[in-house]
Amino acid sequence: MLPWKSIITISKKSPRAVYLQIADAIVDEILSGRVPQSHKMPGTRLLALELNLNRKTVATAYDELLAQGWLEIIPSRGTFVKKSLPVVKQQPIQIKLQNTPGRFIENLASLPFMANPERTQPKNCIDDGSPDYRLAPIDSLLKTARSISKGSIGRSVLLNSSSFGDITLRKTLASYLSTTRALNGTEENILITRGSQMAIYLLSTTLFRPGDNVIVGKLNYKYADQIFEAQGVNLIKVPVNKSGLDINALEKVCTEKKVRAVYISPHHHYPTTVTMPAENRMKLLALANQHDFAIIEDDYDYDYHYSGSPILPLASLDKSGNVIYIGSFSKILVPSIRIGYVFAHPRVTGELAKLRRMIDKQGDPIMERSLAELIRENEVQRCLKKAVTAYKERRDYFCTSLSSGLGNLIKFDIPDGGMAIWATFAPGILVKDLVVQAEKNGLRLNIDPERTPHSCRFGFASTNLGELQTNLALLIKTVKESY
Repeated sequence: MLPWKSIITISKKSPRAVYLQIADAIVDEILSGRVPQSHKMPGTRLLALELNLNRKTVATAYDELLAQGWLEIIPSRGTFVKKSLPVVKQQPIQIKLQNTPGRFIENLASLPFMANPERTQPKNCIDDGSPDYRLAPIDSLLKTARSISKGSIGRSVLLNSSSFGDITLRKTLASYLSTTRALNGTEENILITRGSQMAIYLLSTTLFRPGDNVIVGKLNYKYADQIFEAQGVNLIKVPVNKSGLDINALEKVCTEKKVRAVYISPHHHYPTTVTMPAENRMKLLALANQHDFAIIEDDYDYDYHYSGSPILPLASLDKSGNVIYIGSFSKILVPSIRIGYVFAHPRVTGELAKLRRMIDKQGDPIMERSLAELIRENEVQRCLKKAVTAYKERRDYFCTSLSSGLGNLIKFDIPDGGMAIWATFAPGILVKDLVVQAEKNGLRLNIDPERTPHSCRFGFASTNLGELQTNLALLIKTVKESY
């Protein structure tokens, strides 16, 4: 039976009689083709029960429809939509919602941010720095996941979960981080999350209270700022220069106010891609010890460095437990596979696990165990090596093409690592206008046009050289048209 309770909406305040409202609704469904010719109508008793009305009211509505010629009675069979009515093209059933929402909606806590709209990735697109899923070990990951789920250990993985994350991945990750980042700890120092975004949220909710002072870069990861602001903290934005956060400006704030934490991405600052030098890292650690604030180190793309070895994280130099390190495998795999982690003092990870249990009780144990297997088999490391080679080649081609194609219309430094450049355009070229003009030229710019008027972050890693050539030609054309 059709969902008549949702289709027929009765208003007690309407001047139109209830039986006529029922008749009107049925006629609407017939005219829209959703109730076709010869459709058998429910009995008056059943429909009355569905609508919570008196059976006589429904019977009167049917009598009205019979009199108007919309329905007919076939003896011993029931009441039907009249067979002789014209055929109407059938349309989807539309549920009629109440015009007035529940009163609770008026009191919703509305955040001052817009949700990300769902958008498909077009063929010609330049993003703000994403990996190329074609270089990731996705097939191996999924094959391993199937093997684990069907194998002898599948039952224990699926049933024995923890809000800290899969124990095998945590142990494997402890060894991996010690080898690759000089982070010496055990599984007790590690909490698995669904990407770095969850890690930032958990830390913000656990560490901060409304009114706390948190230092970030004037140019910073937008979604981290939004999470902190939603927690009610006081964001103090310090300048960003060629060495990342301005340490002198940061020190000045610390002498004037009590600072709860500093959020930083020192390896490749987001969005400008600059790397914080060793002397600034040492000074920041000293300030944290002196003024007793936490350092949240978001190392979102540590593995992609093209000029020698990556600089070791701040957390590897920390002797006082002030640094909380965030990492993610979403930049190694694909953004839609959400596996990240927090490396911190066990007391911190213990508190985070309590909160995580409230919003995501057990994560994705099969995928986490599968990732552990790929790390233990060096599959992740092999794929990373290939990706670094490919991304370096794409970076060089991207930067050379932009320089030769746009000349003085664009300025940027070639980054030592990462998957994007930070570009500044000549005066008169607005990023928001580039986005609009690029769309007209068949190029999608998945960038943030509101960060700064003349600067933006362009990613080069997610497309191969052939795709880059096409996209760059469209971008260069767009910039010249916008000048």
